[in-house]
Amino acid sequence: MLKSLMAGAALALAALPGAAAAQEGEKLDCVVGSVSADTRASIGEAMAGGGDEASREALFRKLATVTDGCVAAHGIAAEQKGTYFDYSLARISREWLAADMARVNLSPEVVEKALDFGPTGANPDLSGDMTEEQIVKIVQAYIDAGIDIDKVDGAVWEKVGAYAAAASIYWNKRKQLAP
Repeated sequence: MLKSLMAGAALALAALPGAAAAQEGEKLDCVVGSVSADTRASIGEAMAGGGDEASREALFRKLATVTDGCVAAHGIAAEQKGTYFDYSLARISREWLAADMARVNLSPEVVEKALDFGPTGANPDLSGDMTEEQIVKIVQAYIDAGIDIDKVDGAVWEKVGAYAAAASIYWNKRKQLAP
């Protein structure tokens, strides 16, 4: 009987990290899952420079309302509310831009790898302007991936830059939200 209790306790303890990870995933997915696909597309377009100031402000207010609900539902600390909003905005933008880039055969993974984004990456802060070195890394990575960069439209390059900025914010804010 003691072996059964010890085995049960070991299984329960082993399940805790998975349960915590699932809760963490729910917290990180809450805003994205609570916003309609149309609203996510509008946010993505706005972050890529589309729309006017008034429409962007309305979108951000709508996103802030959803964020507030997720903050309450997941017990996110008040001091992390801004980080959580930024993470959610960057995530929505990053996902929309990735899909938009894929439509013109530009893999967002090329940008992620070139600038070392990811859970264990350097995740450079691109909240300001990108450096010439970072731009060259991205362009060279696409050349190395077989992309004829002379055939890529300027508007598409702007989206690539917006993707890099969104990915930077996404990964850095995600790390700040980690338990």
